Amino acid sequence: MYTLLHPTNKGMNTFTTKSTPLLGRSNSSDNLHDLADSSSKSTLSSTGLENKVAVKKELTQLENFAVSALAPSMAVLFTNPFDTVKVRLQLQGEFVKTREPGRNGKEVVRVSEKVYKSSLDCLQKTFRHEGIRGLQKGLFPAILKESSKNIFRLGLYDPILNAMHPLNYPGEASTAPAWKRMIAGATCGAMGAISANPFELIKTRLQSHSTGGLAVGNQYAYTGTFSALRTIIVNDGAMTLYRGSVISIARSMLGSAANLTTYSLLKDHARNNWGAEDGIMLDMVSSLVSAFVSVVVMNPMDVVRIRLYNRSSQSSSQTTMQSVRHILTTEGPMAFYKGFSTHFMRIGPHFTLTFVFLGMLKRQLIEGSAPVEASKPSSHILHPKDESTSSSSSSSSSSTSSITTGVIARREEQI
Repeated sequence: MYTLLHPTNKGMNTFTTKSTPLLGRSNSSDNLHDLADSSSKSTLSSTGLENKVAVKKELTQLENFAVSALAPSMAVLFTNPFDTVKVRLQLQGEFVKTREPGRNGKEVVRVSEKVYKSSLDCLQKTFRHEGIRGLQKGLFPAILKESSKNIFRLGLYDPILNAMHPLNYPGEASTAPAWKRMIAGATCGAMGAISANPFELIKTRLQSHSTGGLAVGNQYAYTGTFSALRTIIVNDGAMTLYRGSVISIARSMLGSAANLTTYSLLKDHARNNWGAEDGIMLDMVSSLVSAFVSVVVMNPMDVVRIRLYNRSSQSSSQTTMQSVRHILTTEGPMAFYKGFSTHFMRIGPHFTLTFVFLGMLKRQLIEGSAPVEASKPSSHILHPKDESTSSSSSSSSSSTSSITTGVIARREEQI
């Protein structure tokens, strides 16, 4: 009889004894090596690395659509008051043609009265006279607009970009050049603008409505989203819901190209070159910078679009280019940047919250799900974090095998 020391699976420094009949030197050596092999296999089996390895889970396209619609819908709950202020600022001061009595019906140009001095003044006056409900006017169509728009704008951006520039493994920071990102962003933006235009028009008309001296632009007596939808279709026709869609598509294409390209480039550059981790702070910084770039690009088209949305059916014959020329000749080029600060006050927090919520939802779905298993370890399909886990487990098994071999050698010398 002899006693063999070998490590257990519970710890490297814990040993147990086992009695085995001595059948001769060669046989005992073979038995000892067999025991070492079984110990090594047991260690591999306990760590799950014998035949399988965990790989990073990818979101299904349905999950991607869901979080892409949900994240901006959550964000708009906080940013809609700034959107109401932006709409009213961009509508006030508009030069309009009117027929004045006593002049044989001659059309004269007059400027609508400016009732708001600044973004803060509009915010205060709206809250003072209309309360929080006044600031949150158009909230329901705003939620419908954000979800219907971003299910395409955000939900299809990564699939289109990955089709143009494939990733080496799931979760990798993309190395796609800026021009590919701009094409993907513009494509998604165009689809989003088409789907969201009816809700955008209704939202604008509801937000512009006020009473007394605070009213700016044309006023519509809608009682809600469905009332507006029914009234527009019955009185003006269904195609009125797509008024301003040309400028809206152009705005969304340029805005999405600027926003998504800037956001993804900053985030991927930080991960690839600065070793930044994918998290809330990186989402916040990247989205805030991309928001400023987007506002610079979108604000001129936003002013034109708001004017077209607010125009009554009697003046609907004015085209997008005629509206641009009218603003330029009567109000000057700086009119295209009306409400810029309020636009950023709305877009900055909105994009930040959208991408923070989007990142949180995606990470929760990925990390909260059961790991996917592959038949063999393959480094190109592993997320970096999974590789480190695999390496540490492999090192642990190697150490166990080395200790066992050392014990065997010492025992043989004693024999």
